[in-house]
Amino acid sequence: MIMTISIETVETGALSLSLEDRARLVKHLLESIDERPGSDPQQVERDWLAEAACRYEAYLRGEEQTITAEDVFTELRADDR
Repeated sequence: MIMTISIETVETGALSLSLEDRARLVKHLLESIDERPGSDPQQVERDWLAEAACRYEAYLRGEEQTITAEDVFTELRADDR
């Protein structure tokens, strides 16, 4: 038997949950619409570290240019206007 529940009923029920339970529910809902499989946080960290090392090595070889923090923030402030 398929039960139909209104979005309002679900929302009211969800808002009555504890903060921890709401956070868990949000996580599950987001994962259910995200087409990417769940990631292992440790693997993500290892991948970022490997990428950072590759970029640093490319910089040392002169294959990458740097941008000063001042230039980055100036550009970001200009984008906000």
